[in-house]
Amino acid sequence: MRKEEKNIEKLFTDTGFVNEKEVVETLEPFVLIQRQNKEIFLKNVERLTVEEKIIAYALAKKLLKIKGHIDDNIISASEIHKKIGIKKGSVDYAFKRLRESGLLVGRGKNYEVPNHKVDKIVKQLKQLKSKTK
Repeated sequence: MRKEEKNIEKLFTDTGFVNEKEVVETLEPFVLIQRQNKEIFLKNVERLTVEEKIIAYALAKKLLKIKGHIDDNIISASEIHKKIGIKKGSVDYAFKRLRESGLLVGRGKNYEVPNHKVDKIVKQLKQLKSKTK
């Protein structure tokens, strides 16, 4: 192996950017996923703000994508409105705030949780989880 190849080896990992176990433990109080069709449902929604509902849903969808259960992890305001039942105006405002904070990225009507924000979202939901016990 050449020296350059040895150096680049330091950058490779066998794990992903998401700690699956930690994400699952964090989402467990708030998310259910139907095994057959991979539909995401939120539970204990009275404990969550609109923004927290959206990021919990988006993180669950990202996890499904990472595990190969769905083809993409893109979410839209209309999907959130239909699947979670949040009023359209509330969804639009929450999307705006989540984009401003960097917890959602995308263009037009399609957004996703950026890889580098997964840890921040997990920490935020973990704090919520500990407060609701």
